[in-house]
Amino acid sequence: MLRQENLAANFCGLLATQGYKEKANEWRILGQEQDGSLLTSWIFEFLDETDKRETCVGHFHATKKQLRVLWTLPGCVEIIQASINSSITLLSYVVKTAQRYEAFIVEVRSSEGGTPTPLSAEPSPRQIMTQFLWRVESATRTCWQDKLLVLTHEDSIKQYSCTVKQSSTTTQTGSAEGSAWHLDTSILTHETLARNFSWAQWDAECQALYYIHLKPKAVSLSLLDEGEQIGEQTAPTLSPTLSAFQFNEKQPTETVLNIPLNLPKLPTKSSEEPPSYDDDVVPLRVHDSSLNLIILADSSGMFFVCHYYLYQPMQPQHAQESSRQQQDVHFAYSVSLLHHGCVVHCVMPGVPWQKARLLRPTFALQGSHHLLVSSAFFVHLLDVGLQHEPTCHIVCPAVNSRSPDVTHLVPLRKWGALAYDVATLDLVSLNVPKSHLIETFRSDNSLDNRISIIHYFLIHSTDMDVLAELLSSILERPLSLDTVALLKEALIAGSYAAAVRGLPEDAKPLLRLLPLTTALATRPIQARVADINVGISHESLHNTSMMLLSPQQRLSPYRTDIWTRLWELLNESAKQEQPRFTAEQVTEKLIFSLACYQPEALSPCTTPMTPDTGSGGFGDYSSGSAFPFSNEVLPFIEQEGCTASKQEHVISVYLRELSVHLVKHSSKPHSGFRWLKETFFERSQAPAHVHAVASQFVSAQLELSRALCSLVCRAAGLDARLETLRGFQLIDQMPSNQQHSLFLILERYCLAVETMAFPLPEGFSSFFTYLGYRALDYDMFLQYVENHVFELQVDVMKSIVYDIEDSPLGTERKLSLLSALPKQRAQRLLKCWPHPDSLMIRGREHAANILSGQHQEPPQRRGSGNVSQSRMQARSALDLTAETLSPLNSFLDLLTAKASLNELDYNLLIETTLSSMELLTVHD
Repeated sequence: MLRQENLAANFCGLLATQGYKEKANEWRILGQEQDGSLLTSWIFEFLDETDKRETCVGHFHATKKQLRVLWTLPGCVEIIQASINSSITLLSYVVKTAQRYEAFIVEVRSSEGGTPTPLSAEPSPRQIMTQFLWRVESATRTCWQDKLLVLTHEDSIKQYSCTVKQSSTTTQTGSAEGSAWHLDTSILTHETLARNFSWAQWDAECQALYYIHLKPKAVSLSLLDEGEQIGEQTAPTLSPTLSAFQFNEKQPTETVLNIPLNLPKLPTKSSEEPPSYDDDVVPLRVHDSSLNLIILADSSGMFFVCHYYLYQPMQPQHAQESSRQQQDVHFAYSVSLLHHGCVVHCVMPGVPWQKARLLRPTFALQGSHHLLVSSAFFVHLLDVGLQHEPTCHIVCPAVNSRSPDVTHLVPLRKWGALAYDVATLDLVSLNVPKSHLIETFRSDNSLDNRISIIHYFLIHSTDMDVLAELLSSILERPLSLDTVALLKEALIAGSYAAAVRGLPEDAKPLLRLLPLTTALATRPIQARVADINVGISHESLHNTSMMLLSPQQRLSPYRTDIWTRLWELLNESAKQEQPRFTAEQVTEKLIFSLACYQPEALSPCTTPMTPDTGSGGFGDYSSGSAFPFSNEVLPFIEQEGCTASKQEHVISVYLRELSVHLVKHSSKPHSGFRWLKETFFERSQAPAHVHAVASQFVSAQLELSRALCSLVCRAAGLDARLETLRGFQLIDQMPSNQQHSLFLILERYCLAVETMAFPLPEGFSSFFTYLGYRALDYDMFLQYVENHVFELQVDVMKSIVYDIEDSPLGTERKLSLLSALPKQRAQRLLKCWPHPDSLMIRGREHAANILSGQHQEPPQRRGSGNVSQSRMQARSALDLTAETLSPLNSFLDLLTAKASLNELDYNLLIETTLSSMELLTVHD
């Protein structure tokens, strides 16, 4: 917006381009109007006359970059505040002399200029501020009428009617326009809107006035005391109340808001000394220094009441005497989120008094989701937008680019994220740089704060590229207890961000039921910033809709403004009792279903695949067009050796449970005539999109799981894009230290994915098992197998069995691993292991099944011939005598009598016998 970094220097340049040669000093901002323009004052010093001074009031239009001189006063006059009407014909300003305030109004359109008219009989020790109401010009060419508010602290709020007329001596109305206009002071009338207020603020965007006044406290009839029951008259209890005047264009002013406040100190009517004032003009506020409160409102319906204060906790007398030398206080602020029906409290104990007394935090909206609370030594980003419930607040130190001497920054409306320093008029950007949040993530040890930063980048900033940088910082300490929790937040936040994209507007109401974050909104946040502890907590507000006028109570029931949107948000927040879906609803069912899960007994057609809706391809789990990491390369082959993968099973269970949850909480139970009414007037299309939302979310889960696996491996030093090998061969060529470090990282990744009930990429289980076999000792590897951490699939078991040597110890290890497998998988692997022990196990099992009467599948005949030929071949191979072969003949005759010839596998039995005889021969 401005090329220079200082407003005063920019204004001086604009004056120089207009031909002013005088030296302009002592610049001051006097106010900001609805269109974002600024009113400023300065003092002209004449070069030829050193003693001559003039005080000027100017109007700066930010978009046009024009500075117009509106009024000039002789000498040095302290003007603290000014306002101008929408047609730039009338100017009101406040002069402060010897701690006394006096307001004036003057017409500035005519070429000659008007005469200032005082708006008060005499200067007042109470603070006075003025403000014009901006309206659409509907006046004639001969008359303008504007409304002017005059606010006197603890006295009154008055509304003046100001009329500007065209002089009757004008003959050429067209060519002489603007040369003969004057303010008609004879009809300068006013009306009193309110009396005795302690605080007020003008909202130029909404054309509303907020003020705090004392109001009798409501008494419940069920809680009458004894004096009231007897009939004694007691003085009513007064409580501070925040009210709001809404000034309408063609209708009377209406009070739209009444909020009871709990302030630490009630204002008093009488005091011997006048209070001290800070003269805050942007936004325009009338208050003394004892109450630091500011209101932020947005046209979307967000409404914030921000209050900060200093206090010291109550201590025993001996503790007070010992702590007098320290002079540490507690700095705290509270933000009432009226649109969410809750209050955010922040307390920072142990702040030095020398630092705390100059502390004036800045409250400003950061985008559409965050409220920025900034000061000289801390920056807070409160996640309080309309997208979800308030949670995941970020606490970080102040940005290094900000000077520590800057004590008060004032945000400028419609100037982007710019603010100016009150003392120097330097322009400062309020945006928190991405690098600053990443540095905070690296240096901070608070788990809550780091989870909030991941949530910010993935959901609100939608900057997926930062995820790789954050993961590298997380995995610098893979053994940290926070590693799994941070990976879980990356999974759930990334899946939510990917699922939101591409959904129709009718499906957006279902988003409040999807998993959002692992952080708990009810749990207080603890962090440490600049050697100061920070605690953030939440408190719910009750009956918030009673504080606001409903649309039916408004003067114009069908008018849409910030108050009607706030009313809708309050009713929505009151009805949002539906819980979000949690991973615990799936993990418990997966524990039981995976315990009896047998991939060998299933086929792809027996597990429920998601049907395609035809609108976005939600049924294709591998399609990640909406996700930026869909083309990530993994260090293993994404293919399972079994017919039905575990990935498909997990997806189907999660999809079923999520769909049931969405249907359960998106449909409303109705009955009677209310059912007819709400069905006719409230036809929400959200339930019709349950399948689309659920499918989109589980599809995003799979893509996020793949992407996180690739990024985790890359952070561990294994970039699959640069490797030519994949799978087990890639692990074999790694050095042992890299195998161990990669295993530690993938172990945390696997734990995070499984505890969140997310699907693992295909091929990961075998890759992870083989990596554990290479990186761990065999005893430790066997413990992982026995505790079901490793899955012994057929492909990885073949590699492990072939790798273990056929020594007695190796044979024992192979058999221990085979015993941990399901029966069918172990039988498949025994057939692939050419070893005498394998033959004996298979033969004995086959014989035992025949003798027990179990049905056997017909064996595959590997040769021709009958039973007698097989017996003769066995006898000639071992040169056995008839006495030695007699038990075998008897056993085969017994099996033949027990089962049919088609069920007997003679070759297996004879090979088992030969192997057993060889072992007996060797032992003899």
